Amino acid sequence: MKRQWKKVTALGLAMACVLPMAASAETTIHTELNGTEYDIEYTKVPERVVTLANFTTEMLLELGLSDKIVGYGYMDNEVPEEYAEEFSKLNCISETSNPSKEDLLATEPDFMTGWYSTFSEKNFPYDFCEENGITPYIPRVEYAPATIESVYEDFTNLGAIFGVEDKADEIVTDMKNRIEAVQKAVEGKDPVSVFVYDSGEDAPFTASAGLPTNMIELAGGKNVFADTEKNWTSAAWEDVIAAEPECIVVMDYLASDPIDQKLEFLKNSDILADVPAIKNDNIIVIDLTDVTGCYRSVDAIETMAKAFHPDCF
Repeated sequence: MKRQWKKVTALGLAMACVLPMAASAETTIHTELNGTEYDIEYTKVPERVVTLANFTTEMLLELGLSDKIVGYGYMDNEVPEEYAEEFSKLNCISETSNPSKEDLLATEPDFMTGWYSTFSEKNFPYDFCEENGITPYIPRVEYAPATIESVYEDFTNLGAIFGVEDKADEIVTDMKNRIEAVQKAVEGKDPVSVFVYDSGEDAPFTASAGLPTNMIELAGGKNVFADTEKNWTSAAWEDVIAAEPECIVVMDYLASDPIDQKLEFLKNSDILADVPAIKNDNIIVIDLTDVTGCYRSVDAIETMAKAFHPDCF
């Protein structure tokens, strides 16, 4: 694939910018990584794709691009049933982590996407990608503060890169319609206070200024830890108790403790016994992939809305 990576010297510019062009024409996307900004030009539809995050794998499957995927890795959850058949045909190069450079290059990729950390210096930085003919795409949802608009932008960008703009538009329109229906259902209701529990018994790891917070808001809730600049952050149990969350959303994923262990800890912790969500057994489980930015994020918004405001559904 012909590539032109133009390093942008002015820092602090908007990190998400796609220049709209006709289908299958050159697409340029502005991105940032490790303090350096780039304009990346996608001049040819990718043919050999590696995807190194559960949510990016599912986005590509939703766009109908399974035939382009030559390798996947870093899975957090099982894929939804509607993707299962196509997913079973794909080549796994590393189940729950990044692959080695050797295993990655063995797939001969010309395009790669995944987490922000996928392209860090210790994994596959820009210079490595450039040297090996790999054009990267870093999802917009990986930049704080991400919102559902970031998910729409990722679908739109990928649609432009792969020449499937109509499919991307269809997906985004459907997501917007479903979310609009949820918001109409909970309109006028007081927001429910919500604590997102990812992991940690000594100190909880929780969602903050990112997509989960925006999804909670769209579902009629308010994240009690929404005021930091990071997508995810460590907190203190004393702060959780003081916030008195009415609902707890627990993250489930393969690389974490088993979900039953997490639930048992929350429900049987003496220090959390008086937290309203614990007293009222208002705890729901959401897959991590649901809140990292793909089509199933809409399912999670609907699930949370029904838990926050059951009388509205």
